[in-house]
Formats: sequence, structure tokens, C-alpha cells
Amino acid sequence: MWPRATAGYVGRVRSLSDYLDLTVEQARSQWSQILRRQPKPRQEPFTPVEAILCYGLFQIVDEPHKYGSASIQNAPPIVLRLAELFVRPPTSITHKMMNLEGGARNRGGKFEPDFYAEMRRDPSRFTQLYNMALSAAREVGVRPLDLPDFLMLEGIDYSDLLGQEELDHQELSRVVTNMAAQQRSRRLGDAGDTERVVEQKVRIGQHRFATEVLENFRHTCGFCGFAPNRLRGYKLLVASHIKPWSVCDNHERVDVLNGVAACPTHDAAFDSGLITVNGGLRVHRAPNLETSTRADPGVDQYFGQVLKPKLIIPEQAERPGDSYLAWHREHIFQGTVSG
Repeated sequence: MWPRATAGYVGRVRSLSDYLDLTVEQARSQWSQILRRQPKPRQEPFTPVEAILCYGLFQIVDEPHKYGSASIQNAPPIVLRLAELFVRPPTSITHKMMNLEGGARNRGGKFEPDFYAEMRRDPSRFTQLYNMALSAAREVGVRPLDLPDFLMLEGIDYSDLLGQEELDHQELSRVVTNMAAQQRSRRLGDAGDTERVVEQKVRIGQHRFATEVLENFRHTCGFCGFAPNRLRGYKLLVASHIKPWSVCDNHERVDVLNGVAACPTHDAAFDSGLITVNGGLRVHRAPNLETSTRADPGVDQYFGQVLKPKLIIPEQAERPGDSYLAWHREHIFQGTVSG
């Protein structure tokens, strides 16, 4: 057991416990200190809540060393948002990430690499700390506009991440191994540690994708209109990749335009190519499904009139990408579609 965390934050981390055993009261105190912060020539040490959020950036920021003084404006917007909230130069955020990863900065926090190691070993602990940091921020008046839930993990336990059923174990292992090898080719790192970090990133990325797709479709099946709004959390709706996860590149895997919300029955039919969607969003049945709908008991109940003629796109929602729909028609659909 790590030594007990200090009762309050007085400007410098005293032990690894200040991160790992952070309490809600301490997190609130640290946020209050941040909100009182004024720009100064010499920066104050990073608080544990700042370090926790900087660790979270590893899930959405590739190669933080790319974003130096000349290129920091090209960093993901959340980097600039956090810098503004913390009253720090934007490059301090990417520098902090580098120190977390391997103690790369001479003036970095003494315990940050150990904190990083603990977070990659136990992802569930990170989600708890991330939620604590967000909850404490809200309690002292930090608005979602100023500190968005950029990982879409607010109120979510790591064991309840959405969309994990799409991650076939063999395919997940292959993708993680390849991504980890690419990272190690750019900088030295232990193979096992790198793969753990990459898998955590992939799983949280899949959760973010599923969350965004379900919200884009207003938690409604795009094929039949099934909308169990009072039963969210029971996985009665899933977010399905149009172009399968296993054959996507890193951008396509998390692109909301590559997703459609569906009930489990229509998700399975879409994934197996029994139904598809054309460029005009019309829903098409494969010939063998048409035959089954007419001949097999009960099939008409799910694939007859209940299957809408066009994909349901809620008002103000983004429609699926044409390139993804075309890929599905060409490579997945068990029939042909003209148009």
C-alpha cells in the first residue's frame, strides 16, 4: 500500500500516493487553486488532477513530441483547451505528456513516470481518477465548455466501455501488435508496456466511437426505429461499423461517419451482408433474406414492413459517409445494388 495521500495540495507532489490515493476533497482543492491561478513567468508545479487529465490525452494524441513551439497550434483542440484552463503555455501540456511517458523532461515531476506505469497496468484505476477529476471540477464550477469530457468516460467504469463486442480477440491482438511495433520504431520502449498502452487506447477509442454513433442516431435503430430511451445501458442498441473495424485504418475506426446505430437483430444482418444501404440511404435486402422473409416463420416480423425503406437519420444528425456505404455494398452485401 502506498503512503497515505497528503490532506491538501501545497504546491508539490510528495509521493506517488498523491496521485493514486487522490480524494474528492483534495481534487476540489486543487481545482480551486487552478481557478485562482494567474499567468506567471515561472510555472507552478502540475497538480495531480492536471497530470491525470494529461495522461488521458494519450488516448487521443499521437506522438506528443511532434507538437513543439512551432507546431503546437496543430495539436488536437483539447490540448489548447486544457492549456487555457490550466493557465499554462500549450507546449507545457505536451511536455508533461512526454515526462509522464518516460521522465523525458529534467524538470518534470519525480513520480510521474511511476504514475504512468500504474495507469497502464490498471486502466480501471485511470477511469476512476479521470471521473474524480471531472466531478471535482464540476463541483467548483468548471463548465463542460471549459473542460469537456474528452474521453466520454464521465460516469463510466472501465468494465462498462461500449462497443467492445466488436473487438474480436484475434483481430484486436493483431492490430495492437502492429500499432505497438510502429510506436517502438519511433522511440524505445518495452514491448509489453507499449502493447498495454495501445490496447487501452484502442478500447477507449472504441468506446468513444460507440458513444458518438449512438448519440448521432439519438439512440434509435437506423433500420427500424427501435428507440429504448428508458433502457439505456442494457445494450439493446449497438453502434455498428459500416466498414468493419478489423479492416479500418486508425482514423476510420473512430470516425462517427463510419457508424450506424442498430438493434442487435438488424446489426447482425448488416454485419453479415443481409441488408445494406445505397447512396440515397435506401435499405436493400439480400436475395436470400427476401426468400427467407417470405418462407420462414417469424422472419417477416423483423425484416418485413418493420424494416424501413430508408435509413432513419434524425434531424441535425450526420449521415453515414458515402465511401463507407459504398465499401459495405461492394465487400459485405450478399447481393447487388444499382445506385
